[in-house]
Amino acid sequence: SIGALVEMSAAGVTKASTLELLCAERGIAADEVLAFGDMPNDVAMLEWAGTSYAMAGGHDLARAAADHVAPPHDQDGVAAVLEELFDLPQA
Repeated sequence: SIGALVEMSAAGVTKASTLELLCAERGIAADEVLAFGDMPNDVAMLEWAGTSYAMAGGHDLARAAADHVAPPHDQDGVAAVLEELFDLPQA
């Protein structure tokens, strides 16, 4: 449909719960995780991750849940943050 988004998962399954499981299997602590999100379905993940960025222009709930705000998608916001965090040459 146009203008609607439907997402389905089992009860209790979120991006955060799956990321937590994956990290536990690999011995990665939440405080070592960097997450990006822009919509309400990202809120739990943004709250769980040690460092989180919501995209500028993202949903208000995502921005409220995140530690930081990244530049918008159309300005390659994720890449800009990663370049800064890892001291990479800017493209």
